[in-house]
Amino acid sequence: MNLPRSAFVRHAAIAILAAFAALLPQIVIAQSVPLTGTFNFVPGRSNFTPGPARYKSLTMTFSASGDMTLEGVDARDKPVKMTYTVVADGKPHAVAGVDAFDTVSWSRFSDSITTYAYLKRKSNVVLGSRSLSADGNVLTFSEKTFDEKGKQTGTAVMVFAKPGFEVATVTPPRVVPPPAPVAPQSALTPDEMAAATALEKDDTDGAITLLSRAIDKKSNPLYDFVMRGVAYAKKGQQEQALADFDSAVKTKPDDADARFRRGGTRFQLKQYEGVIEDMNVVIQADEKNGPAYRMRGFSYNMLDQHAKGDPDNEKACELNKDLCP
Repeated sequence: MNLPRSAFVRHAAIAILAAFAALLPQIVIAQSVPLTGTFNFVPGRSNFTPGPARYKSLTMTFSASGDMTLEGVDARDKPVKMTYTVVADGKPHAVAGVDAFDTVSWSRFSDSITTYAYLKRKSNVVLGSRSLSADGNVLTFSEKTFDEKGKQTGTAVMVFAKPGFEVATVTPPRVVPPPAPVAPQSALTPDEMAAATALEKDDTDGAITLLSRAIDKKSNPLYDFVMRGVAYAKKGQQEQALADFDSAVKTKPDDADARFRRGGTRFQLKQYEGVIEDMNVVIQADEKNGPAYRMRGFSYNMLDQHAKGDPDNEKACELNKDLCP
């Protein structure tokens, strides 16, 4: 059977699309941009309850391969040095050589916010969230600590800034000048922390209930809509996920993470013009995002715009051989 070029390309695209679409839900749920660079502890902007501060000095370094290294001096003048690989898949991973914990799990829900849990003998000893400021210069860790019986023993907010980033821009002024500097991102609310924990346990219904309550309180609309969209996506409820990603994009139209998730959901729903709209924003923010090129290329081809689709597919293959036809 001889097919016209457009029909042949369409059939070939559908075949490849089926294979790629099998991986897409996890890509949409766990879209990732590695955090890299060095950050120094800022004691004057951090606080610990009960005190005193845990560290006198601390440097945190993230490698492109996902390794996180901590090096410094604790409150008792003992040296601190530890390296382990951060795997943001929501699953527990063993960590050797650390007395305080033996397992850690990380979950990433946006380009700027990650949650984590440190465990010892399968019991939580630390639950926390890590927030990256919009300019990429400040990391804020908000933690709750627990004893072996699960009783909360304290809280901590630890602020880290990149070398050369002036502490004065992180620390609130002592007097009230106009204007005040921008503070680091606030920690997650109790509802948001509980929702993150629920998602780690695949309790999507519980996460949706908690995030719906957070949305009603309007505490962090972008994060809450994205998180609830992720929960719906995990349940396979793509229409509901799309509605939440729509709301996230309305909150911040240029947010590449929200755009990617919405575009990926539109892709699964075969809303190809919408996919192109979202992936344009994603690719403008990240020119090396292979899945974004692949989805945009498929979408162009499905709309018979092969002059635009073919270069995108070639670019996706160039960036990631797993995305080659």
